[in-house]
Order: sequence, then structure tokens, then C-alpha cells
Amino acid sequence: MENQAAPEKVTEASEGKPPPELNRLRLRFGDALQLQFVGEDPRFTVRLVGYLENRSIIITTPIHNRRLVPVRVGQSVAVRMMVNDQACAFVTEVVQTYRVPYPHVHLDYPRELVTNKLRKAVRVETRVDGSVINRSIGERAKEIDCHLMDISESGAHLVTPIRIGKSGDEITLSLKLNIGGMHRTLTIPAILRGRMKVKDSDDERKVHYGVEFLALADDERIELIAFVYSKLSTNL
Repeated sequence: MENQAAPEKVTEASEGKPPPELNRLRLRFGDALQLQFVGEDPRFTVRLVGYLENRSIIITTPIHNRRLVPVRVGQSVAVRMMVNDQACAFVTEVVQTYRVPYPHVHLDYPRELVTNKLRKAVRVETRVDGSVINRSIGERAKEIDCHLMDISESGAHLVTPIRIGKSGDEITLSLKLNIGGMHRTLTIPAILRGRMKVKDSDDERKVHYGVEFLALADDERIELIAFVYSKLSTNL
């Protein structure tokens, strides 16, 4: 299939080593996974229900706008997940779907698993619009429009029209992301890591900060990583 969106990283199997087994990743029931139908852009967050080695993986049926997303037996899907500091992915197909006792899907057990140790320093230059509020100044805090000039899994280059605080202040960013054609607003707690000296090309006043992201829930972390790496592939 021409548009097939298979994982791009080199697998251990292709290097002469046996492919890593899914059960060695120590996945937990309820872990968040990203599901993408091969040849389509949208990505859906689903939950791991369970798996039986060499038989099937059971996930919740994806939901969009409070409706179950149609899933057909035989459909090819790409599954992505975060395990510790590894991004993992595999391509498989739908074996069976069920609506009772709750909507769930059986996927064929993967024969090949792609793993990639994340490099937290990877940054991509892209404009991301949003807003920011300084939580360290209490009741005086106001939400201010902002944008990012670059972003990584661990931090970003923040631009605001006014000074919003000092190094060490805790802030909350609300970012408008476009992930594979799906629009998301991602809320990220972060810390200001000091002002940056940047010469702007226009006369509009801008204040530049380096920010470090704080810990995110699994769902939000997956969305952030998906956004960063989708922009990285676009910029290559």
C-alpha cells in the first residue's frame, strides 16, 4: 500500500538480533497506546486491556467525539506507546472486534517490534500558538497569549509580549497542537529557566524564555512526543 505508515526506525531483528518480546516491556493493564489506521492520518488514544503472547493484544475500541470509531476485521493498524524512555511501535492487523461486555478490539500479536531510545535534547523549530500563566505569583496571575519557537519532549523556547516572571517560576502552558490533522489543546506544567537574548526581525516587543517541562500524564506525554516527532519528520 502506497500510503502505508509503518514505523521508520531500524528494528533489532534487522540487525541480526531477535525482535524484542512485547511481554519484556512490562506493559501494565490500562497503559495508554496510540492507534493509527494505516494509510490514514488520525491517531486515537486507546487503553491496553491485556494480551496473550503469540495470540493477540486486547485494546479498548477508539472513541472520537464520544462515538465509537468503526474498526473492521483485517484492517492494518500502527500502534505506538511509551515505555520508560523508549518509544515503541509495531504494525499489525485487527483480528476481531466486540461490543460486549464493553467495546474492545483484538489485534494480532506483533511479529516485529520497533524500539527507539528517546533523545530528550531533540528540538524542532516550529511555531506553536497558545497561552501561559505564571502560577508562582498567586492571585496576580493573568493568562497571556504566547507562542513557541521550538519544542522538544523536555522543553521549549517561549515567546511572550511582556515579562511574565523570573527563573524558577512555575508556569502552565496551554498549547494548540495539530497532530496528524487532529487538533488538540495540551496543558503542560513547566518552569521558567531564564530569559534568552534574541534579536527579533521586527519592532514588536517580545520577551524570550527557555522553559523546562514538568512531568506529564501518559496520555499527554504521548501526544507531545507524537507532535515533536511528526514535526521532526516534516522538517527533514
